[in-house]
Amino acid sequence: MNPMTRWLNQHLLTLQQVSRRLRQQWLNSAMICIVIGLTVTLPGLIFVGIHHLQQTANPFKQQAQLSVFLKAGLSANTLQRLINESQQLPHVLEVRYVSKEDALKQLSAQLSTQALVSDGASNPLPDALYISLQDTDPAAIKPIQAALQDRPEIDEIVIDSLWMQQLHDTLTLVKRLAVIFTSLLSVAMVTVISNTVRMQVLTHQAEIEVSRLIGATHSDIRRPFLYLGSAYGLGGGVIAFVSIDIVMLCVQQPLQGVLRHFPEQASGSLQWMGVSGLVVLVSIGLGWIAAFIALMQPRRSSTPS
Repeated sequence: MNPMTRWLNQHLLTLQQVSRRLRQQWLNSAMICIVIGLTVTLPGLIFVGIHHLQQTANPFKQQAQLSVFLKAGLSANTLQRLINESQQLPHVLEVRYVSKEDALKQLSAQLSTQALVSDGASNPLPDALYISLQDTDPAAIKPIQAALQDRPEIDEIVIDSLWMQQLHDTLTLVKRLAVIFTSLLSVAMVTVISNTVRMQVLTHQAEIEVSRLIGATHSDIRRPFLYLGSAYGLGGGVIAFVSIDIVMLCVQQPLQGVLRHFPEQASGSLQWMGVSGLVVLVSIGLGWIAAFIALMQPRRSSTPS
């Protein structure tokens, strides 16, 4: 028998052994998987909410801009060079030029009057560049401001930084709270699986001792328990997957109604399947880690450490 076939047979026998143990204790296994599934469902829903919050905030991020008011009498070449150089700055999405005549027309249209455009010589508005930004982080705005404020063509720079700071701080706070909450629940999940696997180790001490006497290696003894922890994680992940899908289907209609108030999100579909799939993978990984921790604990007599 070649090494690859032997390796596959060992893992197949281990899977059969773990499957038999799960069937023998199906009620206990189901309860553990349900607890794990509900524990993982909560952070999964949180990250789905964060995803849609970021999607909803995108239109506001795209509205973030600098208003750069220009000095009078700039030549066309100077103006075009300023636009090109501004476009090359980091985090700049778009540079839009608005002449003072166009600005006056827009203001007149907003006020529903033609009185402002009746006398072009009295136009008090300056030519301006409106620089749209890719990032609302104030730290990303400062380099742009520093690069522009000393240029001789520019008279004044206006930064609407208050609401951008509030938006950035709000998203940062939500993300950090989600990470903290998820970390706490992950510790709880690892603790549950670890204690369960540890109890399985203590229950099968006699079997472990016999396996050692007939020449089983540490890997052979530890493998079923690692698979058992992964199986608990898989079961909990599947339950979390189904739970997230059920919750999102229940709230899909009202949530779509809320998103219709944001024009760029009206045609967007609710996306949660990717998060649900990631929850399953993370749950399996945490189950394996929990089993490994259980096997690393100090043994009494024959724990497979």
